[in-house]
Amino acid sequence: MGSEDDVKMELIAKYADLEVRFTGSPSEVVRGLLAFLSRIIPTFELVSDLTISTDLEELLKRLKGIIAFAEEGPVILIPRDRLSERDALILHLVKAYVSYRVGKVDKESLSMAELLTLTGTKPGTAAARLSEVVSLGYVERIGRGEYRVTTLGIKNFLDEILPRLKVSEA
Repeated sequence: MGSEDDVKMELIAKYADLEVRFTGSPSEVVRGLLAFLSRIIPTFELVSDLTISTDLEELLKRLKGIIAFAEEGPVILIPRDRLSERDALILHLVKAYVSYRVGKVDKESLSMAELLTLTGTKPGTAAARLSEVVSLGYVERIGRGEYRVTTLGIKNFLDEILPRLKVSEA
């Protein structure tokens, strides 16, 4: 039997969304793996602490009493007059996001025409409010006159808008 250097080893390591491959002698592979782990795990932990993501199950729980799924489609349960134009636009985009994620609608975005109909907002006002939320990163324009809520927009909705809706609901 040959020395350790004659034996080749291959190791594939997966961590979160990252996959790396180590090839070489057993000692080279182990050294490479240990070096990789000492560099990447602290970085991944820091990155995960800085990552904004949407937990769909938690979002659905928190939307109870705000959004519902009727036979005709998803609906907002809050009266229109209790929402500012900006909040109404974001709420309808959150509704579209959730409805798409649970398979109730075919797209997660809404057109300007749909937003105008759903919110009852005047075109100039809607355009101004959409421009504001796009510049804040809460909404993104994904096509000509088509908008969807961003992960940051959902976070803002949960942190800022939803608490106001829940307080006024009581």
